Amino acid sequence: MDEHSDSSQGLGVESKTAGSSCTATRALEALGVETGYTQLDQEQMIALLNEFLPIIRRMAGAMALKNPFSLDIEDLTSAGAMGLLSALKRYDPTRDIKFRTFAEYRIRGMMLDEIRAMDWVPRSIRTRREQIRQAMNEYLQKNGTSPTTEELAKTLGIPQKELEDVAASDPRMLSLDEPIGYGDDGCTLRDVLPDDDHQDPFVACADAEMKGALQAALVTLSIRQQEVLELYYHVGLTMKEIGGRVGLTESGVCRVHSGALRQLRVELDGIESGGRVKSRPKNLRKPEVVPA
Repeated sequence: MDEHSDSSQGLGVESKTAGSSCTATRALEALGVETGYTQLDQEQMIALLNEFLPIIRRMAGAMALKNPFSLDIEDLTSAGAMGLLSALKRYDPTRDIKFRTFAEYRIRGMMLDEIRAMDWVPRSIRTRREQIRQAMNEYLQKNGTSPTTEELAKTLGIPQKELEDVAASDPRMLSLDEPIGYGDDGCTLRDVLPDDDHQDPFVACADAEMKGALQAALVTLSIRQQEVLELYYHVGLTMKEIGGRVGLTESGVCRVHSGALRQLRVELDGIESGGRVKSRPKNLRKPEVVPA
């Protein structure tokens, strides 16, 4: 008896909700354009939202399936709800159109606007990818086999390099925490992606040794040679500009530069072969005199 009563109450509530939804829609269609939105009471508004929420979710799911790239159904649902409110404000019963038809049009339009706002891929790339997809389907139907890159580029009338660039620009977005593999072999995409900023320990050690050897070789140069190298390689001056600064001709600066490089090669070769660099503090070395 209690189960029959509960079932009857459930059917009564469901019937009441459905009846309220229809009543809300009919009431809205019966009211004038300026007063339709404001004269709906709270019960009619709730009933209207309950009526359209499954429709909005169904439309959001269909759009997410057609556009699977980084689309969230909840975001589309929220946009659809905003479209419903926009339809409530803009609906004109005098235009002889049902509110549901008008509301679905506004909901779909608001969802499309949300998709365009979330889309980070240029429209030109999406258009070109769609053209490539259509050309591949037409070639497959006509020849029974998939086209090669060269054949597809010839069909589209574009260079093969451009076709490869478009194919490489995959607009899909993946989460770095997406699981890959199962069991003991399971990991995330973040674990298998190479770190371009990570330096190989062997390379780092070799660089440190090279810097140390270069510093040891530099202190064997005269003050004039060090000054010329610094102005040329670090400051970026020309030989002529360096000559004006240190009081030498351009040819004199070239001779100092060449002599410094020869001495560095000798010192670095000696370090590499295990020889010992005999260096003196640069402030104790006499500046090299080059005739003008």
